[in-house]
Amino acid sequence: MKLTLLTENNSLFCKFYFAEHGFSAFIEDEGKTILYDTGYSNAFILNAEKMGFDLTAIDYLILSHGHYDHTGGLKHLIDYYKSRHLTRKPVLKFTSEVLLLPKYNFEIDEDQGTDVDIQTLEQYFDIQMSEEVEKLTSRLYYLGKVARDNDFECRLPQVAKKKVGGEWVEDLVDEDTQLAFLHGDNQVSVITGCSHNGICNIMAYAKQVTKADKINTAIGGLHLQAPPKDLMQATMDFVQDEQIDTFYACHCCDFKSRIALSTVSNVEEAGVGLELIWE
Repeated sequence: MKLTLLTENNSLFCKFYFAEHGFSAFIEDEGKTILYDTGYSNAFILNAEKMGFDLTAIDYLILSHGHYDHTGGLKHLIDYYKSRHLTRKPVLKFTSEVLLLPKYNFEIDEDQGTDVDIQTLEQYFDIQMSEEVEKLTSRLYYLGKVARDNDFECRLPQVAKKKVGGEWVEDLVDEDTQLAFLHGDNQVSVITGCSHNGICNIMAYAKQVTKADKINTAIGGLHLQAPPKDLMQATMDFVQDEQIDTFYACHCCDFKSRIALSTVSNVEEAGVGLELIWE
């Protein structure tokens, strides 16, 4: 399997790609191509073109959750498809209609939700909403609704609220989903958008689903932005106990959290243009 970062907060040194506050990854495995999230703008499209990837030929678009820095590129992808008169419909997978609910940050007076409606999406994608685990290839898993089993993650709602039944309510982003890849040596790696389920919950669930013995790598946003001390310590304890090999901590993981993780695991630089090959 090959993974390439199309959008991230930073670009790798001397790569000269567009970077933004967002996340998007292009995955190739067993003849299938998967786009995981679309970032905030059309940057992922421009980067994909420069890298030589054909976004009109993808088999799956997976959306992790309904925040604009992961779904904002949807409208640009649709425009891209329109301009190329695309007739085939890639599969669009996300866990539930919660991803499409309005999300608003009242502190900064800004809409932070998905800005494409279901009717428009149905014109261009084969929509398959599911909370169940599914194999996209023989070793690449769509995790669906991830179990939130530990007692230290997913305790604080997001600043942005979601609108349910006409009322703005607290949001724990419970539509969040990730991907997992089972290596030939019975280790599993996880690919995350923002890790709203909690990166430790995600890794534990990936082991459970794939029956892997060990976590190899985690790449993506870890949702560790100025985390409370007890949350950071519990995360570090989990990582140390599990002896996780490598983190490519990016997007929503701040500098101090990366430094802290580097004391218990190998933290590598991530950025647009990063390529990982897993066997």
